[in-house]
Parts: sequence; C-alpha cells; structure tokens
Amino acid sequence: MSTEVLAMLRQRRVLFAIGIALVVLLIWLLAVFNPEGHKLAAVNDSVQQAQSQQNALDARLAQLKAYSKESATFQALSSRLSSAVPATSDLYNYITEISNAASATGVSVQNVNPQTPVSEGNVAVIPLTVSVKGTYDQTLAFMKALYALPRLTVISSVQISGGGNNTSRSTPLSGEFDIDIFAQPAAAQSGSSG
Repeated sequence: MSTEVLAMLRQRRVLFAIGIALVVLLIWLLAVFNPEGHKLAAVNDSVQQAQSQQNALDARLAQLKAYSKESATFQALSSRLSSAVPATSDLYNYITEISNAASATGVSVQNVNPQTPVSEGNVAVIPLTVSVKGTYDQTLAFMKALYALPRLTVISSVQISGGGNNTSRSTPLSGEFDIDIFAQPAAAQSGSSG
C-alpha cells in the first residue's frame, strides 16, 4: 500500500474517532448536562424564594423586637385599661371609691342607685345615679374626683338645686349625677352586684 492510502486511512480513523467523540459529547450534553442545568435553575428559584422568605422573616423579627422593647409600656396600658374597664360589673369597690372621693372633697353622698348593666358593642355600660350635698366648690371638686377614679367614669348629666339669687359659693347645694361606668361585656351577662 502506498503511503498516500495509509495516510488517507489514518485520516479516516482520526475523523471517525473525532465523530464518535462528538457523538459521545452530544449524548453527554443531552443526557447529563441539560437536565442538570434545569435542576440548577430550579435550585436558583428555590434560593430566591428562600431569600425572599428570609427577608420577610427578618422584617417580622425586627418588628417583634421593637414590640418587645415596648412590652413594659403595653403592660402598663393593659393594666390601666383593666382598671378602667374591669372584667367585673361588681359595684362594691366603685361605690367605696365614690364614698372616698366624697369624703376627700367634703360632699356627703345621699344616695347611690345602680341600674342593670347594658351591653353596647365591646363594653358593658353600667348606669347609676349618685345624689350628693355640698357647697359649689365641694360639688365641683367631687365632679373632678369622679373623673380621676381608676374606673372609667362618664358623667352623662348633672342636676344642681339649692342655689340662686342672694346665695354664695358656700350655700349648700343638692346635686344628682347620672353616671355611666364600664365593664367588659362578659361581666354584664353575669349581672351586677351592689
């Protein structure tokens, strides 16, 4: 055989080997590399979702830390609200507070007439009427003392009698106060005691 024929055969073998190598490379690309690329894309999507969730959780954690720093303030407000609108419609302590306020301001309580609690939305309203006697200044001080009580107190009406022409601030007056105090709604359903 001539050298030219041998060279041509070698060249065919090399081309054949290169062709087989390209076919194997193509099979590897289709069978292994492409599916792994899709898996990589799916993993990247999962990583992005996890990062988004992490950012949301970090924001929530920062918010909870801020609330944690304010927990003493929230606790104080909760305690104050529980005093202002207690879970009980029991009037004994409130009537005692009215009596103490009357003593401190110089008026005398003539009558306390509690009525049945009425649920209104998120609170129960307990109406009561308080009759007192005292001077103008004492009556005014008593009204201020009612508003300063720990339990939320709303004076819905005031009727004063006994003053008039030729009287002074020290003239005895009679006052009748229609008052609303509040309790949590469950307290109204259990009824009031007084």
